[in-house]
Amino acid sequence: METRANYLIVGVFVLGLIAALLGFIYWMKHDSDGGAGKEYHVILDGSVQGITVASPVMFNGIRFGAVRQIELLPEDTRKVRILISVRQDTPVRTNSHARISQQGLAGWVAMEITPGTPDMPMLQAKPGERIPVILADPGASGSLFAGVSDAAGQASALAVRLNNLIANNEDSLRRTVTNLETFTGMMAERKDDVAAVIQNVRQLSEKLAAVSAKIDSAVDRLAGESSDNPNSIVSQVQQAAISIRQLSEKLDKSIGDKSGALTQQADRSLREFELLAKDGRRLVDSLDRVVQKIDRNPAGFLLGGQQSPKY
Repeated sequence: METRANYLIVGVFVLGLIAALLGFIYWMKHDSDGGAGKEYHVILDGSVQGITVASPVMFNGIRFGAVRQIELLPEDTRKVRILISVRQDTPVRTNSHARISQQGLAGWVAMEITPGTPDMPMLQAKPGERIPVILADPGASGSLFAGVSDAAGQASALAVRLNNLIANNEDSLRRTVTNLETFTGMMAERKDDVAAVIQNVRQLSEKLAAVSAKIDSAVDRLAGESSDNPNSIVSQVQQAAISIRQLSEKLDKSIGDKSGALTQQADRSLREFELLAKDGRRLVDSLDRVVQKIDRNPAGFLLGGQQSPKY
């Protein structure tokens, strides 16, 4: 009798524990989607490895629901359609996006929905849709773990390439290191000469700075003299230019008023010079004839008459 009572107590305890576990599971499900939760479809391209039925749906880092169904899209088997259920108060907007993300250090995978912006309306089913569709971010699908393995494989390949590069160029690297050691040793031996060169460069820089300062001062002084001192070269050049301009204006006025008379006088002078040239040419011809007569018969030209020729 006592043994049967112990079995009864143990059986009741086990049944109660199972009932509590089932109640906890029901409570978790009920709490995750708020009872009669809102349903949305998320369509992703490629693999969704890591996402399973009952995977959590996170909204801004808070669990608001769970994954209810995962299936291939009938019209395009390259895509996966995921049915999610979230609480009624989940603010899914028209510019909210969905993506697969890794949560926590343990690496469990969840479906994450971005909040969108407050000025956008809530997401509703479009004509012909029974359930609203949340847009997925580009590259939101694909296995996170596969990505990690791919990254690890790429890192391993990079390490192999670096190792091969160093192995194939070991002699060149050794010569380069040797040359660097030789150069640094030479620089250490000639550190006094290097210091002297640096000192000379510093002195040259100081001299150039001084010359530049003098040039700046001279230019400033010249600019000051040109604007203030009437005896400066710039001022005198300006005054000479003003005087030349005034003289040209006076000549222009003087000649402009008498241009007709000057032109007529110049024409008369040219005609008179032409007549004088003609008279001079006739005079030269006459003198030439007289010289020729004198040359042929000087006595006859001087005594007059014709001289009889001698036989």
